[in-house]
Amino acid sequence: MRFIPAAILAALAVCPWPATALDVTALEASVTDNHFRVRFEAVLAAPPERVAQVLTDYAGYAELDPRIRASKVLSATDAGQVLVRTTVRACAAFFCRTVHRTEQVTQLDDRLVATVVPAASDVTYGVAVTRWRDDPGGTRVWYEAEFEPGFWVPEIVARRYAAASLRDSVRRLFENVEAKARAH
Repeated sequence: MRFIPAAILAALAVCPWPATALDVTALEASVTDNHFRVRFEAVLAAPPERVAQVLTDYAGYAELDPRIRASKVLSATDAGQVLVRTTVRACAAFFCRTVHRTEQVTQLDDRLVATVVPAASDVTYGVAVTRWRDDPGGTRVWYEAEFEPGFWVPEIVARRYAAASLRDSVRRLFENVEAKARAH
């Protein structure tokens, strides 16, 4: 058995261990007639103000989701509206596509509403609402999104793989939001 120096043992005793990671209470995704929907609820082990900082760092979205290849703020108003352009590499099974999406994001205290601008996107319709509030475990987050791609998605991909891929990517996104919020 190796000897562990007393200084290391003392440091371990006073250093807090990380809180339990993301506690997901709901995660549902569906695809019907090229209409994609996802609903997510979880408690993130991070304070609400830090979660809000991460969620409103639009230029930093590429750090939160490996599918987002680029994110750029095109314009912003004093009223809390931001025009954001993202490039996403979306894949489900063997089908992959680079998707350009421009969204008008409105921040209202503890809520973000992102609406796709179809004329500047590869998406014909899309809206995402993210809400957060203080919770005894950190920050409770709700995320609901629905969208319709402006391109053909093979039926077998949509039916068999897309919902699972969407669930996985949303979970990974909020795991990264939690990690970044805890690191600040």
